[in-house]
This record gives sequence, C-alpha cells and structure tokens, in this order.
Amino acid sequence: MVQAAKPIAVQQQGGDLTLSFEGADLREVVKTILSDILQQSYIMDPRVGGTITLHTKRPIPKAAVLPTLETVLRMNGAVLLKQDDGTYQVVPSNMAGKGNLTPQLGQVGKALQGGYSIQVVSLKYIGAADMAKILQPLAVDPGDIRIDPMRNLLILSGSEPELRHLIETVDMFDVDWIAGMSVGLFPLQNVDVKTAVGDLEKVFGDKNVGPLAGALRIVPIERLNALLVVTPQAKYLDEARTWIERLDRSGVGGNGQRLYVYQVQNGKAELLAGLLNDAFGKKPAQKTPAPTLAPGLAATEVKLSQPGKPAIQETQGKPATSGDGLSLAENVRVIADKDNNALLILASAGDYQAIESALRKLDVAPRQVLIEVTIAEVTLSGELKYGLDWALTNGPNISSQMNNFGIASALPFSYTWTSSTGKLKAVLNALATDSKLKIVSSPHITVADNQKASIQVGDQVPTITSTQSTTTSTTGVISSVQYLNTGVLLNVTPHVNAGGLVTMDINQEVSNAAKTTSSGIDSPTISKRTAQSTVTVQTGETLVMAGLISDKSAHATNGLPLLSKLPLIGGLFGTLDDTDNRTELIILITPRVLKTVNQAAEVTDEYRRRINHLEDMLKTLNPPRFKVNLQPDSILPVQDEAEPPTDTGPVPIKHDGKAARNPQVPIK
Repeated sequence: MVQAAKPIAVQQQGGDLTLSFEGADLREVVKTILSDILQQSYIMDPRVGGTITLHTKRPIPKAAVLPTLETVLRMNGAVLLKQDDGTYQVVPSNMAGKGNLTPQLGQVGKALQGGYSIQVVSLKYIGAADMAKILQPLAVDPGDIRIDPMRNLLILSGSEPELRHLIETVDMFDVDWIAGMSVGLFPLQNVDVKTAVGDLEKVFGDKNVGPLAGALRIVPIERLNALLVVTPQAKYLDEARTWIERLDRSGVGGNGQRLYVYQVQNGKAELLAGLLNDAFGKKPAQKTPAPTLAPGLAATEVKLSQPGKPAIQETQGKPATSGDGLSLAENVRVIADKDNNALLILASAGDYQAIESALRKLDVAPRQVLIEVTIAEVTLSGELKYGLDWALTNGPNISSQMNNFGIASALPFSYTWTSSTGKLKAVLNALATDSKLKIVSSPHITVADNQKASIQVGDQVPTITSTQSTTTSTTGVISSVQYLNTGVLLNVTPHVNAGGLVTMDINQEVSNAAKTTSSGIDSPTISKRTAQSTVTVQTGETLVMAGLISDKSAHATNGLPLLSKLPLIGGLFGTLDDTDNRTELIILITPRVLKTVNQAAEVTDEYRRRINHLEDMLKTLNPPRFKVNLQPDSILPVQDEAEPPTDTGPVPIKHDGKAARNPQVPIK
C-alpha cells in the first residue's frame, strides 16, 4: 500500500507561519490549515480532492494563511465557503453560488469575510457595462462578473483575494475626475501599443516633461492592443485620433499581416483570384488575360497612393490592363478555395481594404439576357423572285403596300436592320397572309452575360466517313458512320455593358440533308447556309439577318401508265414538270437584358401566363367530348350519333383461303 505524502511540519516564528507541503493530499492540507492552525470547524465535500505542493520561502502572517488556502483550492477546482455559524465548507467551484451564499455590499476599505463570497458594488461615475468590460480580462472566470444595468450595480463573485483586487480596480476607475474629461479608446490594427505610444510621445512630447504633460494622457492597453487617451480638451482628443490613424496605417507591411476569408457571393472564386493575382503581378499576365470589354464599359483600377492607403479610381472607356501590378505589399497572397467558393487573402488590414473594395465591384450578380429568336423562310416567287431585299426596294406592288404601312422611308432592307421592329412585323404578317412565309422555329433562351447560348432544331444525319473491306472468310465492308447535326443551328454569345447595350457574337447555320446525286457515295449531301457576325443593339431592339437564299430544282413526269413511257410518242400521253423552289431565310433576334433576379422571375411568370392562356384557348376550341350522368362511373365518351354496327357474321373467305382485308364488308 502506498500512503499519501504527509505535510511537513508547520514552523511558527512569533506570530508568523512557514508552510511546506510536498505532494500532500489536499484533504490533509485543508485539515492542517483550518483545523490545526486556525482552529476552525469545516465540512469537506467528497468530490474535492487532489495533490498539492506548497512552500512559503518566508514566514507569512497568520491572517494570510486563509487566503493562501483559498488560492490552493481555486487551483484545484474548489472554493471555501463560510456559513452563518462560522463553519467553513469546501465544495467544488461549480456548486459555490447555488443556495449557499448571501450577497454582501462591497466597497473599498471594508473587510471581506474569508472564503468565497458574492459582493454587490454600487457605481457612481461609470456605467456598469463599461466597468464590466474593464474587469472581465482581470477575473479568473468572466462569469464571476455580472451587471444590473437598471441600478448600475456590479455583482462580483470569487475568493477573498480575487474580490479584493476587483473592488480595488473598480475604485480606481469609478472616480469623479472622469466627469468632464474627453476619453477615447482607439484599437490598433497593424502596430503594437508600445510602438504606438513611443511614436505619439515624439509627436506630443514626453508625458512628464512635454508641453502637454498632464493635459494629455495616453494609456496603453496591451490586452486589447488599444490606446486609451484621456484629456480635458476635446480638440486634443481629435488631434490624437488623427495621429493614431496615421501611425497605425504607416505600420502596414511589417508583421501586421492577417488571414482574411472573403465569401464570394455571385462569381467564381478561382476567376476572382486569378484577376487579383494578375493585378498584383504575382504571375504573368498572359495566364489570366484581361477580359474584353463591350463598347461603353468602364474599367476599374485599384491603386494605393501610399503603402497601406487605398485609393479607388474609375476610368471611363478604357480597357482593363493587367500585369503592371499594384503598390501593395510584396507578400500579399490571394488563394481560391474552390470547394467553398471563397478567397483566402493574406494581407495587412490596409491592403485588405483595397482588395475588398475591388472585390465588391467585381463580385456582383451576373446579368442575364433573354434571347428571343424567330427563324422564318420566305418563298421567293413573283415580285420576290430576286429576294426580299430587292422586292422591298424595287417591287411596285409591295412598295405600295409598304407605303400603306408607313415604312417606305426605312428601306432599303439591309443585311442587318434594327429600326421599326413593329413595322417589320407588319411586312412579315402581310407575306404570311399570302402563304409566302413559314416560321421554321421560334425558340427563346436565357443565358448569362458573356456565356454561350446554343439553339439547335433539326436532326442528326448519319454519314459514312470511311469504309474498309474485311479479309476474313466472310466477305463484307465495314463502314465508319458519323452523325452530323442538321437543321437550324444558332450560337449566340451576348456581352452586356452598364448602359444596356448588347454586343452579340452570332454564328448561325441552316442545313439539310439530301440524296447524293453528284457521286456514287452512299451518303447524304449536307446543304448549308451559314452566317457569322458580331453586332451591337440596345436591349429590347430586334436585329434582322437576311439574304440567305437557297435554290432547289425538282423534275417530275406525269402521264398515263405505260403509254407515257413509249419511245417517240410517249410525250403525247404525259407531261414533264420542272420546278425551281427559291427560299430566303430571315432571322430575327431580340435580346432583353435581365439585370435583377426579379426581372428574370417576371419573364418566367409571363411565359407561364401565356401557356395557361393557350391551354384555355385549346379547351375552348376543342372541349372534351364527355357526358355526365348522375350515376357512379358515369363519365363516358360521347359516341357519334350513328347506328350501331351490325353483326356481319363470320369473316368471309376468298377463294385462295385468305381473310378479306376488311372483315366488316362482305365480299360479293
């Protein structure tokens, strides 16, 4: 059995005591001090225990023995409580204030009872909340300090030494000289308080012998890394604030760097990191080229006129440049967190202000563009045989009709025409009335700014790309087949500037497959009509692309069977028709800029209303053919009012034994 170490003998010299405990059990120490030395009764909670080592180098007064014991108990998670009958109770710290103590009025100079207690301190000149902020860093447990803001009271709990220090601190700050003084607390972001105090003394003079000695007090608070400035003159406080801000900024770049996390709200973290690193000159500019700006866009440059002093400038109408770098600290780093879509920025506070200001201009919600496309095909015949452009310019009948619509002055009809959209629709409606206009497709698509939108309406046609003969016992040919997209293919990339001007990169193709007649290859011929252009229009305006004309020839022979194919005289019994079909493709593109999420939602609601309205129209034109009877399962389709079919009996059989094609009609 191993016994706990016993306390070494307590030596007494006069009225003073020397304590020496080495690896002693806490219970034995409590017994020695309370029972043997102080001759006090006590109760020990069984949850309290531990081993301590305590040595006093010099003899201590007998009155200091009890505070020493409180300190030892506090270090072992226990406190000493004094009951009303004078008995001491040793309990765990978390049980100290639960029904065991009665608060007392605490003030400087008043003796505190031994052990753990609760003191209520009334404040005269300083607010309870402000005083609590000063005391919390000094308390063993911040929870030991509570306030009553309505009565301006502090409620302090702790051991006798702890409470004595707290009450003395309250007495130091709760003084009348605060009244009428201008006080300011200035947190420092980039320099430590000792350096800042030294720099300020060079500006305002020494605090003891300087010209402002006694009129301006600068107190460093290292815990908060802040300066407390007290002065009877408000103008001195304003002057001190100005110089503290200057000196704090001038300290940027040394050891004042911090790691900031910027949560990207709208863009992509890796793209923003590339732009910022490119702007800082951290990598070659060609790796992250500056984005191309549409006409009218303004580039934003972030510059620092002095180290740590941000300056934001906006230049109108100039393209963004990259690679020159900014006047930031050399060790500024911007790292993209792709998974969390965030930026990790290692910089000083001053540099981060400049970076954050640039990010707030770059990290904006991307604009969206609703692209409405109408692809129509006009049959070129009569006055339109030379094309729609020529007909609108020179055709006498159509020109007179155009005068009726009031759009003759808008002609000639060019390759791109964006004016008088409503009048153009009137022309197309007139052509549709004569069955000369066919709508090939009318898609609508929403795309983000600077992103590519693709519209395809058509088929995938198989074509043979290569053939290879087999050399095995089974003869044959292996063909490689590739599927090509045909029909209407439209690729649009919009670029929107701040004024609503939309620049579009358009790549349009109309193709169809036909049987190959020019060669013996068993693969279709793809006929294409393509147009590629970059145009600029205002939001809501319609862009027209026309002039894509195709010719199709057809040869057909009609006549009496057999007789029309006789040599020499076959032409007397038939006709030979040669037809030429000329069509012109017209493309109408209307971009509409959606600057906000609400505008995008409004567009969606509008199309939803259109669909619902169309559904109601279809129900009106084609009502469901049902009748309702007041019986269960009575909703039945309405039958045509005709005589019911008669039973025709067995299916008649032809002479060859096969069933007739129509079993309802007897064979006669």
